[in-house]
Formats: sequence, C-alpha cells, structure tokens
Amino acid sequence: MVLEPENADTSFPGLGESWWPMLLLFLSAIVYSIDKGIVGILAEPIRRDFAIGDTEMGLLLGLAYSLLSGILGLGLGHLVDRSHRFRLLAGCILLWSAATIACGLARGFTDFFVFRMLVGLGEAALAPAAVSLIADMFAPGQRGRALSAYLIGASIGSGLSSVIPGWLATQDMGVLPAGWRGAFMVCGALGIPLAVLLAFNKEPGRRGMAGNSIDLHGIPDKLARLWSMRRLVGPLFAGFCLFYVALIGISSWTAVFIGRRYGLELQEFGPSLGLMLLLSGMGGYMLSGPIVDMPFARRKGGRMRILALLPLLAMPSTFAQFAPNWGLALVAIAAIGTAMPAVNVAMNATIQDIVPNDLRGFSHATLGLLSALTAGAGGPLLVAWVGEPVGIGMAFVIVGVPVLLAASACFIIAGRSLTPAH
Repeated sequence: MVLEPENADTSFPGLGESWWPMLLLFLSAIVYSIDKGIVGILAEPIRRDFAIGDTEMGLLLGLAYSLLSGILGLGLGHLVDRSHRFRLLAGCILLWSAATIACGLARGFTDFFVFRMLVGLGEAALAPAAVSLIADMFAPGQRGRALSAYLIGASIGSGLSSVIPGWLATQDMGVLPAGWRGAFMVCGALGIPLAVLLAFNKEPGRRGMAGNSIDLHGIPDKLARLWSMRRLVGPLFAGFCLFYVALIGISSWTAVFIGRRYGLELQEFGPSLGLMLLLSGMGGYMLSGPIVDMPFARRKGGRMRILALLPLLAMPSTFAQFAPNWGLALVAIAAIGTAMPAVNVAMNATIQDIVPNDLRGFSHATLGLLSALTAGAGGPLLVAWVGEPVGIGMAFVIVGVPVLLAASACFIIAGRSLTPAH
C-alpha cells in the first residue's frame, strides 16, 4: 500500500509548525509513563497495606490496567480517526490523572482495581492519537525520528517513575497522605495542566487518504479491512504482543525482584533503576529512529528483519536471576529496555506504511487491545503465577525465553507475507 499517493497533499507542517504540539506529546508520554509505572515501583508497600499476595498484586499490575482499555480501546481508536485528536487526548489525560489521584485514596484491593482500570482506559488513547498526529505532521522519511522524539518522553517517564514515586513516598507532604498514597496523588496531578494546554492545539490536516479506495465509516468496516490483511497483520501483531509479554512481565516485577533477590529497600536501588531505564530507553530511541528511516530499513522486509532480531537482543534480561549482584542484574534487564524502543519505532513506522490514514488510529487501538489482553494483563500475572513456587527471577527465565523466541519467529513469518507494495 502506498502511503502518500501522487494526487494526495504531500505538504507537511514540519518542525516549524509542529514543535509545540510535539513538545506536548513528549510531555504527555513522560506523564503517561510515570502514572503507568508507579504501581510496579510501589508494589511492595501497596501489597503490604492491602494484605494481598503476589498473584493479587499481579492483577493490579496487569489486568486492572488493561481490562477496561481492552474492552473500550477499539472505540477510542475509532474516535482518533474521526474526531479532534488533541481534544480527545486532553480529555483522556484528565481521566487518567484523576484516576491516579483516586488510587491514592483507595480503601483496598477492589477500589484500587477500579481506579486502575480508569487509568488504563485514559492512557489507551495516547499512542493511537500521538502516532496518528505525527503521521500528519511529518513526511514519511521523517516519521521514524519524530516517533523516536515522542517516545523518548516515555523513556524519561519510565526513569522518573523509578525515582519520583519512591522519593515522594518518603516525604512529609503536609495535608496529603503519607507514603505511597501521597505519591499517587502528586504524580496524578502532573497531567492536569498538560491536558489544558493540549485542548487548545490546532488539529493538523489528515493526509494519505486521497488514494485509498475504501470507505471506512464504522468499526465493522475497519475490522473487515484488517481481517483482509491478516496474513501480514496477524503474525506482525502476534510478534509484538509476545515481545510485550516478556517486557511487561519483567519490567513490572523488576523492583520487587531486585528487592527480594538482593535484600534491598527501594531507596537503595531506586535511583540506579531509574538511571538504567532512562539510559536504555533514551539510547534505544536515539538509535532506532535514524536506523528505521535509513534506506535499507525502508526497503521491502527491512523493518521486519530488524523486528525479528530485537527479541533475541532482549534475551539477557531473562537471566537476571543469575547475576552475582544487583548492579549486574540491572545491566542484564537493560537489554530488554534497549530493545523495546526499537520494537516500538519499527512497529509504528510499519503500521503507518501498510494502512491508510483513516485506519491508523484504529489499527494502533486494535494492537493496543491485543497487547493489553495478552501482555498487559497476562505478563505480570503469568510471572507472578509461575514465580509463586520458584521465585520471580526464575519466572523471568521460564516465561521470557520461549515468548521472545516465538516473537522473533512471528516477525519472520510476517516478513514473508510482504508484497512489493509494502
């Protein structure tokens, strides 16, 4: 499928007009990652406060966040393709910010589960909206770098989520509750001014539609179109979901694993964990954007070959259990944090290439639904369930190795389904 047909409008705003909305998307990714990652960082004090076990905590880490976004995510993707994307995003940021604040007021497991579902629902709109907006603000040859710039914000947020919540949990915040509850309330409040700024942005014109002969008005039409591409989209999406089973399963339990395996408190290793996440994520995005935009990557099958290699590069993370000290364990876990940015950039750029404009938001929402149900809900819970008898570290091995190998195989199969038009 050709992204920008000859009769389509090929004039893009470029950086001169797009730097401000890109900055807001960048900041949104930072806030998103902090509010998403805060539960994993503060899992132990939350678990103790609620008097629950690892399996119940795995539900709060995974299923609670993914359930509602999985059910309603396709509708959000459909709205991204048909509505004012900045205003939609502003409303969703307000939702997830308020829900994060409410998590700090939860009386127990059930309250927290419900509020966490609302966080997941709000955050489900960010990636489809951001990717759709970037595709309309930058030409195809610039999108890999633009996606990297946006996604670097997520890496910064991941790094900060390992430092800020833990630090806030040790501070006296006056009228706010002490400990992890106050940390949730402060972190949730960060998104409110950002939502206000986003609401007043001018919507860019939609491009890449003039040459498409399909008319996609409703969700059934869009599902039918994706189904017609199943030989390519099926293994492509499956590879992404399998990679994320390992990624979310390992990253959600990293803080708990380090604390238990090496007998440490969060404040002893939290800054180093944050630095690891920051360096691995930013390094991965800074390298992956230019690589994905290079001529060899844009040839037929180039990005698929990159995608097939990345799960193998992430494999050292599954063996962190065998590191002789916690510093080397963090180095091992950094492997999947470095591969993840390249998977995101290559995957997003590939979807932009193979689907028309009025299917982009929905395609990303569909991928979000599938990854939420498999990786978001299943990854943390699977690691917790496997780890009950053998420990979290061994669960990284038992879960991570087979799913990463399967992810690589799926990307190879998807690459064989490419046509010359792709």
